[in-house]
Amino acid sequence: MQATKNCGRGGGRVRQYNKSQVPRLRWTSQLHQHFVQAVDRLGGKYRATPKRILQMMSVKGLKISHIKSHLQMYRSWKDSNNMDMFVLRRASLKDNGLFSNCSLSKR
Repeated sequence: MQATKNCGRGGGRVRQYNKSQVPRLRWTSQLHQHFVQAVDRLGGKYRATPKRILQMMSVKGLKISHIKSHLQMYRSWKDSNNMDMFVLRRASLKDNGLFSNCSLSKR
C-alpha cells in the first residue's frame, strides 16, 4: 500500500517517492556499443529480450532493470544512429573512463 499525501485544494493524492534499490548506471559509449552488438545478435531491437541481452553481455554489476530501461529508450528512437550519437556525446561530456559501476569481466 502506497503512502499518499493530500495536495492542493482539490484534495488530489500524490504518491510518495520511493528510491530504487538498484544503483544508477551511466551508459558509456563502450557499454552502449556492447549493448547494441548483443541486440543485433539477438535479431534486432524488437526481437531481443532484456534477459537474453543481459546474458549475452555478461557485464558484472549490470542488472536486468538497467537493460529494460535502456532497451525501452533504444526502441523509442527512430534512428539508431541518433541514439549512438546521444550516448557518445553524453559519455564524452561526463568522463573519459570506460565504465561507471560496471566492468566487462565475466560473472
